[in-house]
Amino acid sequence: MVLQLYVHFPFCKAKCFYCDFCSHPAGQEEMLRYCAALEKEILSAGKKWIGAEVSTVFIGGGTPSLVPEEGMERVLRAMKSSFAFRPDVEFTSEANPGTLRENWLELMQRYGMNRLSLGVQAAQDALLKRIGRIHTFAEARQAVEMARRSGIRNLNMDLMFGLPGQSAGEWRETLDAACHMEPEHISAYSLILEENTRLFDMVERGQISVPDDDAAAEMYSLAREVLTAKGYSQYEISNYAREGKRCRHNVGYWQGAYYLGLGVNAHGMMPPAREEDARWIRLANVEDTGEYIRRMEAGEDACALREAIGEEEAMFETMMLGLRMNDGVQSSLFTGRFGRAMEQVWPDELESLVRDGLGMWTGGGFRLTDKGLLMQNEALLRLMK
Repeated sequence: MVLQLYVHFPFCKAKCFYCDFCSHPAGQEEMLRYCAALEKEILSAGKKWIGAEVSTVFIGGGTPSLVPEEGMERVLRAMKSSFAFRPDVEFTSEANPGTLRENWLELMQRYGMNRLSLGVQAAQDALLKRIGRIHTFAEARQAVEMARRSGIRNLNMDLMFGLPGQSAGEWRETLDAACHMEPEHISAYSLILEENTRLFDMVERGQISVPDDDAAAEMYSLAREVLTAKGYSQYEISNYAREGKRCRHNVGYWQGAYYLGLGVNAHGMMPPAREEDARWIRLANVEDTGEYIRRMEAGEDACALREAIGEEEAMFETMMLGLRMNDGVQSSLFTGRFGRAMEQVWPDELESLVRDGLGMWTGGGFRLTDKGLLMQNEALLRLMK
């Protein structure tokens, strides 16, 4: 079985105002205890999934670059001893400007990291401060220089639009500044206001405002225009890459690969046991870091959710995730997985998407048009049963 690994570190210096991820500030003692707990989960998972080949690894957070080297090495050593990594494994770690260290980079690369994802977000320090980021844009440039000096040749930058008070001109300035640093990959995300975040509360109270939907759509179109002109190809709603530099880990998510989540609040999608009538099993670990550590130290299971995904739900998820990509859903993938063609499952619905200019058939499958990508939620609602 081929498998993708996601490893979560929930630590950050300060929580960004828009963030609803499982993350929080922590001291070194808590981080080291967490690494020891994570080591135990990884060793246990390796025994359960003997024979699995790992095609991609993604270490996310939080801020993995905050983790002390001694703790991170325990985790990396456990991964290497527990799983068989393919020779061409894509091994990504997230990092934040202002926390990147040369010793950390050297350690990560020694254990196989070959792709770095930097949370840059914006080129204007005032905007960064407005959303609670702890770094400046100058520190982002310094982080890129440090990564290149260390030998990183596959670099992603995360950028965000629709930020409070952000203008289209500032967004273009951010795109141009990012391209000037020549990363191999750029993720350009629209800000999503999530409940129970500081930014959501600030907007609700009228303390701050964000660009409306029309302005955000203009920024989305601007990203496509600028990045395409700079030699980046859009392959998913928010993702652009140089030739051969797509994020294989994320493509795996969108195409229904098996993936195992390790760490607090990590999620996975794995094959069912032989006796189970399901396509996939969705897994999720406990959401509280203290409870995760307690369970691992007590020799208990970290899993808090185990949900069987049946045929209909699996077919919809295949479309929901696959239609995020510019290539769409390949007919051979869908028919090979379910024994039925897409047009047999949704004959009228797919026809309506084509009729309304939201979708189109390609030589190998079905994809959303540019208009459809902007209205993806509307398109997917038609496929829900």
